[in-house]
Amino acid sequence: MCERAIELLVLPEDQSCLLLDIGCGSGLSGSVLEDQGHVWIGVDISSAMLDVVVDKELDGDLILGDIGQGLPFKAGTFDGAVSTSALQWLCYASKTSHNPTKRLYRFFSTLYACLSR
Repeated sequence: MCERAIELLVLPEDQSCLLLDIGCGSGLSGSVLEDQGHVWIGVDISSAMLDVVVDKELDGDLILGDIGQGLPFKAGTFDGAVSTSALQWLCYASKTSHNPTKRLYRFFSTLYACLSR
C-alpha cells in the first residue's frame, strides 16, 4: 500500500525527498520509503511500536506523539506524507476530553502547514 501512496505523491524521480510517515507503527512503510531512496520521519502514538522500528535498525527518525494534537513540525518541512492506517483513529474519542472534530481539524491544519508546496 505504501508503494501506491508514494506513486500518488508524484515525487521527482531523480532526488531523495523528505517524507512524513504518519502512524508509522512498526516501520513497514518506512522500510519502503528507504528502499525507494527517501529520507523519512515517523510519528506514532505507541512507544512500543516505535521500539519495534528501533529494533529493525531503520534509518528514519522517530517522534512519539498523538497526531490528534497536531504535528510538531515547521512550515514547509516535508515534500510529502504517507499514512496507511492511522487517520481513522482520529474519528474515535478514546478519552472524554477527545473531540473528533477538533482532533481532525488540528491534524489536517498542521499537516497542511508542514508540507512544502
